[in-house]
Amino acid sequence: MRPRICFLLNNLDEFNFEKMLYSYFPVEKYEVKVTAVFPENPNHFQLIVLWSYRRIIKDAAKYRNVVVIHSSDLPEGRGWAPIYHSFKEEKKEYVMSAILAATEVDAGDIIMRARFQIEDGYTASFVRELDQEVSLMMVTKILNQWPDGIASGIQQSGVSSYHVRRFPKDNEIDISKPLKTLLPHLRGLESNNPAYFFLNKVKYLIDVRPEALPNKPKKVLLEYPALNKVETWTGWA
Repeated sequence: MRPRICFLLNNLDEFNFEKMLYSYFPVEKYEVKVTAVFPENPNHFQLIVLWSYRRIIKDAAKYRNVVVIHSSDLPEGRGWAPIYHSFKEEKKEYVMSAILAATEVDAGDIIMRARFQIEDGYTASFVRELDQEVSLMMVTKILNQWPDGIASGIQQSGVSSYHVRRFPKDNEIDISKPLKTLLPHLRGLESNNPAYFFLNKVKYLIDVRPEALPNKPKKVLLEYPALNKVETWTGWA
């Protein structure tokens, strides 16, 4: 029987990764459902993945097969806009945490982490593409480690932090500041939500991107805290 996986989206308009999804989960090997409604029978699936899901599901924490992938080194960086804050805080590494669903936002037990270097030339738009592929890869790894969908994790430890939701007004820049000090903010924004400034009552938009597309990371380090296991992944699609 093919493993059953459910990807839960906020709405189906966000399903813009079909090609990548089926490269990792070919239909001859997996039964995949993409939906905006939490399954009536969660136990029907080996895994239910909350894909950038913005709501708390009341009963999800009862199950050991409901997984959230949050793009920070939890418990640091809970909440909103983790990609932006990785750049704004000038992180050297980009870290993604796969956790079990919990009643508190981004507070579930950690199943695994993936981390890679943030290289020169990386911007939020590029990292979002990497994030999408690494998320799918992490789901395959979780299925390989826990084929029955009952994943093992460890409780989060350390100092937690929470980022509030950002709005377009938060993207305005002060053009009196040196460009170098603005770059972390600029690299963390994307073309669909760009930085801007006003000059003589005219609004100007700024979209920062490298002239040439950067290379994907040479390796992604994978950690399974509950298994005391570490491995390296290099298999980009």
